[in-house]
Amino acid sequence: MKRLNILLATEVIHPGGAETFVLRLSNALMQKGHKVHIFIFYEEKFNESLYKLFAPDVPLTIASIPFSWLLSKIDAALFRMNIDISLRNYFIKRSLTHTIRKEKIKVIHSNLLKSDKLCLEVASGFAKPVITTVHGDYLQFYNKTESNIPIPLLHYKNKALKNIKQLDEIVCISDKQLAFFHDKFEQITKHKLSKIYNGYDGTASADAGSLKKLLNIPAGDFIFGMVSRGIAEKGWETAIQAFLKLNKPYTHLVLVGESEHIRALSNTYSAHNNIHFTGHSDKPLDWIQIMDVGLLPTTYPSESLPTVIIEYLCCGIPCIASDAGEIVNMIQKDGRVAGLIVPIVNGSVSVDGVKDAMEKYHGDKTLYQEHKDNAGECYEQFDMDKCVKSYYDVYYDVILDKIENLSTN
Repeated sequence: MKRLNILLATEVIHPGGAETFVLRLSNALMQKGHKVHIFIFYEEKFNESLYKLFAPDVPLTIASIPFSWLLSKIDAALFRMNIDISLRNYFIKRSLTHTIRKEKIKVIHSNLLKSDKLCLEVASGFAKPVITTVHGDYLQFYNKTESNIPIPLLHYKNKALKNIKQLDEIVCISDKQLAFFHDKFEQITKHKLSKIYNGYDGTASADAGSLKKLLNIPAGDFIFGMVSRGIAEKGWETAIQAFLKLNKPYTHLVLVGESEHIRALSNTYSAHNNIHFTGHSDKPLDWIQIMDVGLLPTTYPSESLPTVIIEYLCCGIPCIASDAGEIVNMIQKDGRVAGLIVPIVNGSVSVDGVKDAMEKYHGDKTLYQEHKDNAGECYEQFDMDKCVKSYYDVYYDVILDKIENLSTN
């Protein structure tokens, strides 16, 4: 395997599937002997603890934006006036140009639409190939634009079309994404679409027994749990309402996340001693390992390949989830299933449907054990070595294609 110089770019580093993917993949590529560099756009949105947790040895550059707070306000004002100019983008591109030149980057791996746009603009001056991993924003922005719902981007369709034409490879992480690009951009995505699941490798660091004691959960009690971003669309209240309807003794609901929405729910349901709000954790596996069943009744529009589903499988537990994004395919492999699906109907997930699924796992020990046994096999789909090998093949191919195109022009 030839050693490559790879730059992975993203706007921010904070808790989220796209951002932790960048960190995990960067670290795994470096472990395989490649020279890897992370580039992020905004210092104020850099979660250093997350970076140190997942990729502490990977070199990282944050774009140098003088008076960033002021330029941010000016950019926001220009956006409100429908003026498609960003002062911060000038400095981001300048920093990115310097980094590509200094690090002798051979291929740029961008993540998310705004990052794609700036990376393509800079890469054109170096004749460097740019690939992207699609995490959901292209599809979400398209659907919102079609429905006249405001998005944080001016002239989405023009920018998306230009990106898609210029990108050397578009990596999707779900069948729904592939179908979107085939349906809406078939002519310009021929021969440059692929599907690669995000790789994952992780182990719990805390003792399960100590965490149960921390929450006053007796050994042997049955634990449902949920880990996710703290937005309402992830289905937090649906999970709580379903659990309350289940109303079984010696059962608990552990909720791992932090936001104003979750704090409000904590206040609302504070009288229920078997519902436990833990707050945010940078190490979700520590909490997941104490759970018997993981929950994700999400209706989030950008849902693609939820990392927490992978984490449930990693810890060997089945899950109850909606059919958002790629979830249905994630929890099955070769006919073996490791979860129960409650479909999204008219934009919502049925509380009774989630409650019935909880009841099945709580009451049918044979079904529960079968799905629990299948979790490990389903988790194999997210093997990090497979992910790294797949991306290496993409990087190598686009580099060769770029060299061949330059030699023939």
